[in-house]
Amino acid sequence: MTLFTQKISRLLFAGAICAVTLVLFVFVFAAGATSAQTKAPKAAVAADQQVSFTATATAVITGVTKLPGGITQIGFNTTGSATHLGNFTGPLTRLQDNQGNFGSTAVIVGANGKDSIFFSVSGTFGSKGGGADKCVVTSTGIYTVTGGAGAFANATGNGTIATQFDLCAGTASGTYTGTISQPNSN
Repeated sequence: MTLFTQKISRLLFAGAICAVTLVLFVFVFAAGATSAQTKAPKAAVAADQQVSFTATATAVITGVTKLPGGITQIGFNTTGSATHLGNFTGPLTRLQDNQGNFGSTAVIVGANGKDSIFFSVSGTFGSKGGGADKCVVTSTGIYTVTGGAGAFANATGNGTIATQFDLCAGTASGTYTGTISQPNSN
């Protein structure tokens, strides 16, 4: 394969990854918006039944992909514990720009395999600095519960997040603190 065809192949592959990521985000947000519109009366009732919510997790970075336009996609496999859900696992996909902004989607699935919560997250991030901390990135932001399954079907809620990940070690940790619909209230 010539150098020219290798470059073309890389560009096409990067474009395909970008397109797939965009389609996934549009699908998740459109599904959340459609659900919110078709379930508006229940969502209004659920908003009155919000309960305290905290989720703490650790994660392993499963991939880092540089996309066109200065965007980086980072994949995580998470494990942790959340109030009202208990122990969970799940994927998280994060897109971040080179100006310190990020957006994420996450699904956490309870140990029973039936209950799950869907999130969208946005915020800002920054590096801790040089030396041993050059690989460490801290983030703060807000989360929105965009739905769920089982006891969390049509869940709503929101709050704040604080995370830290180490690109050199390939690990991460974080906490979500806020509210969520009372389980089984929808």
